Amino acid sequence: MGLFSKEKSPEAPNRSKREKCWESRDIYFKCLDRIDVVNPLDKNVQDKISKNCSKEDAQFQKDCVASWVKYFKEKRPFDIKKEKILREAAEQQANAKIEK
Repeated sequence: MGLFSKEKSPEAPNRSKREKCWESRDIYFKCLDRIDVVNPLDKNVQDKISKNCSKEDAQFQKDCVASWVKYFKEKRPFDIKKEKILREAAEQQANAKIEK
């Protein structure tokens, strides 16, 4: 696939395909939440995911382009950590107001 290749690049997903992808991602991530898996790319949890979330993972991979699946799986641990930090900061701020 060179610079002047006749191969077409994959078509960008339209709105309904994106929404279906996001829905499948959310269902898969809820399954991971149920089994307490933060990082789906961690080699140590692959058996646990296969045993408990294989249908959700397969649907997620079917409904989303591979680059999106990779991106969402890589992003998940960071999003969870960010959410935790924001929640803790809000709690500290609330506690500081109570102490005043």
